[in-house]
Amino acid sequence: MTVIPSIYQCPSCSRVVNFTSSHTTVKVCECGTVINRMSDGTLLPRPFRTIADKASVIAPGTTGQWNGKKFTVTGRFRIWTEETVFSYWTIIFQDETAAYLAEGYGMYAVYIPKETPPELGGDNIRAIPPGKKKLMFGEEYMLLRKDTAKLWEVEGELYMPECNSTFMTFDFSSSSGRIIHLIEYWPRVQPAFEVHHTDFTCLALANTRPYENSGRSFTCKCGYNNHVATFPFAQSTICTGCGSWYVYRNQLEFAKVGQGNTMPAQPAIKVGAKGIIKGITYTVTGFMMKEERNSYQARWTEYALFNEKEGFAFLSVYGGHWIYLREQGKTPVPDTIGTDGFRYEGRDFDLYNDYSFKVICGKGEFPGNPFNDGHIKCWEFIAPPVMWAREQSPEEGIVWFRGTHIAAKDLKDAFKDAIDLPKQVGTGMLKPNGYINIKDMLKYTLVAILILIVVHLATTSGSKQEVLIDKELYFYDSSDVHSAVVGDVHLDKRSSNVMLTINSPVNNSWVEVEATLVNKKDGTEYSVSKGVEYYSGVAEGERWSEGSQEDKVYLNSIPRGDYTVQLSATREKGAFPVRSYHVTAYYDVSNLHNLFICIGLLLIWPVFKYIYTYYSEKNRWSNSSYSRFNYESE
Repeated sequence: MTVIPSIYQCPSCSRVVNFTSSHTTVKVCECGTVINRMSDGTLLPRPFRTIADKASVIAPGTTGQWNGKKFTVTGRFRIWTEETVFSYWTIIFQDETAAYLAEGYGMYAVYIPKETPPELGGDNIRAIPPGKKKLMFGEEYMLLRKDTAKLWEVEGELYMPECNSTFMTFDFSSSSGRIIHLIEYWPRVQPAFEVHHTDFTCLALANTRPYENSGRSFTCKCGYNNHVATFPFAQSTICTGCGSWYVYRNQLEFAKVGQGNTMPAQPAIKVGAKGIIKGITYTVTGFMMKEERNSYQARWTEYALFNEKEGFAFLSVYGGHWIYLREQGKTPVPDTIGTDGFRYEGRDFDLYNDYSFKVICGKGEFPGNPFNDGHIKCWEFIAPPVMWAREQSPEEGIVWFRGTHIAAKDLKDAFKDAIDLPKQVGTGMLKPNGYINIKDMLKYTLVAILILIVVHLATTSGSKQEVLIDKELYFYDSSDVHSAVVGDVHLDKRSSNVMLTINSPVNNSWVEVEATLVNKKDGTEYSVSKGVEYYSGVAEGERWSEGSQEDKVYLNSIPRGDYTVQLSATREKGAFPVRSYHVTAYYDVSNLHNLFICIGLLLIWPVFKYIYTYYSEKNRWSNSSYSRFNYESE
């Protein structure tokens, strides 16, 4: 067995070079020489680029924790793609296992090595277009992005299995939330990683370094010297002198890509202003007005925000309504790209808008290349106050942003005099405005009704249903009023009810009965009256009828005690008056009346909420071509 040494001499300066982990393969000597430790233990100097502007608070020696395990950062390689830079920090856990800590644009993730699925081996992976699904690890994964690392550079001590001049990266995601990242160093060297997204706070990083970034300066053709402070993260800018558009090209220089602003840039927030949003101190690096490339030609403005630890975020405003957006690594994975909605993390997101755009004017610096007019297609899915915005380009693939409504007052508090709030018009796309998901409201209402029914059954399951009185009573021929004391009863429950059933053979007439319970001890009376009536006949050859010869009525909340039952009945006068009536009294019976009252009261709020939400949502969706509401009658 070959023992690979850990201590070497630098071939350039003869300094001692110590590899601190058996996993690492590349190290930068103090003299700047990049040393590559081969699998057989030999040492080779390499002409790899080193990172000059660190532009990160993470450094070799930084410590942190993930998933209950402590780790130490040893070094990184940073890749440059067409429009972005991304760092892969090598981290060594306390148990001597290794992983990558990926960092870029405020997104952090731990990449755990995983066996490369055979479905992606060789040249197969290059043939998969973004948005296409592939079966692996027992489920379907969608290829979200594939990027070409056109340049890479190193810092500290790191793991890199091969050192090709360029390579490709691929991001796959499944609907269950699992994410696979693959780096193709060579066609036959394609390590895979299981991705676990996290955030700066959860990593509990210590031994960090101050953020330092000298940025990048260039001189516009108009003669103005521009400085891009957040370069290399920001790789596009608008000349302060003439408004021309510039993008960093081929890792060499800023190149002009457009003549510039077609109207004066008038941002509501001053570029350079600082403010605290969601507990993060941001600097406004740029402002841009965009216009949809369709018949609506809707215009809105966006502001790029930067924080050295949390990366870039954005503020978007339309009609005076603001949305705070951040790019996300863990994202929805709809079944199809052309979906009109999806369910994610317990919410139903509906397609609100899709469009491509062009830039009208702007000021400052931005990540990526926002001047790619018509090349990027955008979709917006909403579940107020949250949205998911998807951007897709044919070459690089899919990027997701999570947006949330942010109140204008909160922005005023954040930026003070540096912001001039525009007037609000209509209902904002994500404005809460009492929003509630109708499906969820219906579900919760049905659950509440079910609970009421269960409670009712539980409380009435022990009802006695005892017959207290069952008597047939007769009117005297000479009187249409009849009174009688029909007996004494004993009620033994602390509080319960008495149901009386009134029955009489009325026919085109009526009878009304009043029943009174008189407490024999203190004389307290509890009375109730109920009438029965029944009418029938023939009209235009058809028989009709209304009413009933029987009805019931309740005496509720009757306390325990001994009672005398008194009845008084009145019949309709006529040639053939009814001669009798029958009264049956039941003690402690199940009464659905109270249940129906409770259900009715319960339904007041959902019905009101439904009506309010309906008209509020109709107003919200009036700006969407995917609205399900009818506006023609208005």
